[in-house]
Amino acid sequence: MSFLLLALLFESGCDASLSGDDIEWVAIPAGGFLMGCPPEDTECVREDWTIGERPYHWVDVPAFEMARTETTQYQYWKVTGEMPSYHPRCGDCPVEYMKNHYHDAAAFCEAVGGRLPSEAEWEYAARAGTTTRYYCGDDSACLADIGWYRNNSAIADGTLHPHPAGQKEPNAFGLYDMAGNLQEWTADCSHPDFSGAPVDGSAWMTGGDCGMHVFKGGSYNDFAWGLRSSWRYWDFVDMRGIADGFRCARDIAQ
Repeated sequence: MSFLLLALLFESGCDASLSGDDIEWVAIPAGGFLMGCPPEDTECVREDWTIGERPYHWVDVPAFEMARTETTQYQYWKVTGEMPSYHPRCGDCPVEYMKNHYHDAAAFCEAVGGRLPSEAEWEYAARAGTTTRYYCGDDSACLADIGWYRNNSAIADGTLHPHPAGQKEPNAFGLYDMAGNLQEWTADCSHPDFSGAPVDGSAWMTGGDCGMHVFKGGSYNDFAWGLRSSWRYWDFVDMRGIADGFRCARDIAQ
């Protein structure tokens, strides 16, 4: 770490002893998958939820790389010198509550040579070849092994809380916390459903509302249905959220 960056960190009040691991990139192979909610799954049609996960459609995704974990407080601090998280300082915990939120997430990914993943890339990477409701199966009982969510994320005082990244079991691609802990920003603008969505794995940046972008994965505060691989949500790009995080993707060098 450069002397200048260390100086900036001390000036900003950050603790230079904060520890953690640098970003580890995982190769995600090219492939195709059925994206969205299958017709027989009733969990994606709820009276209290109007964000569509259909039509169920085939997408071809080129090979790319993705961060093994959600971006941690340590990783964010090391690159930006900032510690924005609402939740207590914890180097290995996923970072949230960035000041400019989506824009800060995108800027961080660019700074480390990457970008935010498209929604299609994210879901493809989360599923890791599975077609079930969750990437651990169809029964929500399996979620205890792979993710932090409303049923298991409370700390000693009963408060729902994110946890250090990578504590639960990874999916078949070796990615951690693709269900729960923090919901994750993607590059896509918000659209009410998948009608007209790209089928080449790219981010959907036309039409819709680009003042809001899509989240995937659910969080420590969600019920089981929010941890489904097809689940999607969106929020304003400058809305600070205590359950909102991200991980980066990057193109494979030619």
